[in-house]
Amino acid sequence: MINRIKEFRTFSFLIATFMLVGVPLMATAQSPASDLESEFLLELLLDVDPQLDAGHTSIAPVTGGTFSGARLKGMVHDGGADWITQVSGHSSLDVRITLETDDGAIIYMTYKGVVARDDSGLYWRVTPVFNTASEKYDWLNHRVFVGKSKQVEGKVAYDVFEIL
Repeated sequence: MINRIKEFRTFSFLIATFMLVGVPLMATAQSPASDLESEFLLELLLDVDPQLDAGHTSIAPVTGGTFSGARLKGMVHDGGADWITQVSGHSSLDVRITLETDDGAIIYMTYKGVVARDDSGLYWRVTPVFNTASEKYDWLNHRVFVGKSKQVEGKVAYDVFEIL
């Protein structure tokens, strides 16, 4: 019985030592980062009226536009808006628009984003989310997307990518 108690104490000591020394060492070891792959989804071109001032937040009415890509294309309905909040030298975006595909599917698109200026220029990225009842475009409901602004005269424009 005394031998079993000694064995148990030794085993307990070894486990405690491993937990105090070995586990933190394991936690600091990192596996190589995997690549994040993406695929172009669509180009979004928005027609936007002048901003309405509402204090720290401005509201830019979206009056229309188009979107086009290999898997879907169509028009942007009038009636959406971009809520732009100015905070500490950058802007926070909250956009809500309704898309209609060329084959008649309705897709509700929202995106949050950030606009900031740094030494390399303007950083303007968004994270779109799509909602649709269309069976054909249901896959949009279950994917992650990222958009990057681009310069198109007279438009608010993005290239949107699906994260694979």
